[in-house]
Amino acid sequence: MANVLEYLKAEVWKKMNVLLSFDVEEFDLPREYLIYISEEEMYLQSYRGLLRILDLLDKYKLKATFFVTLNFAKKYPELIREVSEKHEIGCHGYSHIDNYNKKGTERISDAKKGIEKIIGKKIYGFRAPRGNCPGFRELSKTGFVYDSSLHPVFIPGRYNHFLESRRIFKQNNIIEIPWATSTFLRLPLFGFALRNFGGLGYAKIATKLYKLNFAVLGFHPWEFIEISQKVPLYTKRNSGDKIFNVVEKYIGWCLSRGYKFKSCYDYLKDENIIA
Repeated sequence: MANVLEYLKAEVWKKMNVLLSFDVEEFDLPREYLIYISEEEMYLQSYRGLLRILDLLDKYKLKATFFVTLNFAKKYPELIREVSEKHEIGCHGYSHIDNYNKKGTERISDAKKGIEKIIGKKIYGFRAPRGNCPGFRELSKTGFVYDSSLHPVFIPGRYNHFLESRRIFKQNNIIEIPWATSTFLRLPLFGFALRNFGGLGYAKIATKLYKLNFAVLGFHPWEFIEISQKVPLYTKRNSGDKIFNVVEKYIGWCLSRGYKFKSCYDYLKDENIIA
């Protein structure tokens, strides 16, 4: 216990760089549970949530990374162009239903080119839908600089990366930026955890137990609009205003401690991980 208290007083975690990231996609969660939701509803849920996020980031003058599917970017090209003027745009694949463990990388390359055409600038980062990344060897063929698909925790029914690295590493010319998890117990820091494991208090504890100088926090815009469909409770618990308020309070807490908010790409540049 003494060692833990000593660590919590150390300076290393006071130099935290918070890398807020948002997976901007079609809200296809209900379809996973065989619940009908129209295509228009899928887009509107994420669209409305995205607007709330942008207002929040503007309020605190923060920069974040938005991993966007090409389908969403084609649906709202003007909005995505506006987002790209203040924030980093990454690629979240062509469609959120894609499983790149089973598909080749041609569809990823098409998505990258399509998004770049819409925003008029190059994009550097990729995040696979549901963590279904094709692997570094395949991904290296697509022209991305970094990937942020690895979530080094165990998510039942999704993946088991509990023993994977929490640190940034490079493989096959792709830099991997893992999602945030604590050293102790691998407590994750993402939307689902904040909504189900205690909100702001949980987020503070997990952050204090984090030994690295960066933390990638992942959210979905659709989480910030109350989910009304009859999906399992744990998938929609504390969605809408509740998670929005938690994230805003967490931002305030981080700023009060002197944490810096950066996009993923800016962090890599500032740390001289890339030229």
